[in-house]
Amino acid sequence: MNTKRAIIGGIIAGIVLNLMSFLFSMFPGKGEFYAQKFPELMTGFGMGMMILSLLLIGIFMGLIYGVVNTSLPKSQVKKGAIFGLMTFLLVGTMWPIMMISFTSAYIWITELIFGLIQYVIAGLIVAGIYRK
Repeated sequence: MNTKRAIIGGIIAGIVLNLMSFLFSMFPGKGEFYAQKFPELMTGFGMGMMILSLLLIGIFMGLIYGVVNTSLPKSQVKKGAIFGLMTFLLVGTMWPIMMISFTSAYIWITELIFGLIQYVIAGLIVAGIYRK
């Protein structure tokens, strides 16, 4: 395993996850929902912890990719997409599934779709950087 590339890929993936999370939060209704249901997330500390958690997820993605990359298909794009999908299924589905019990379908479905997009892109980034 190339630990240096795995960590660099994970850090960049974490930054991209944060940027996409910020962009997706501008989707109609999402910002208002979070501000109303979870006002503590709108504080500086809450936002800092969100940034840190997504950065750590990216770093863990990079390190785990370093371990599983040899068991994924030969094509680098397929490796990244499949790894992103696997990460989404393990990490990205938990929050939308929990949201089913207390919010409208619009909110949890957008979280599910945006999560899928985020993690597949992050997986592609990790795979691309790990390969170089």
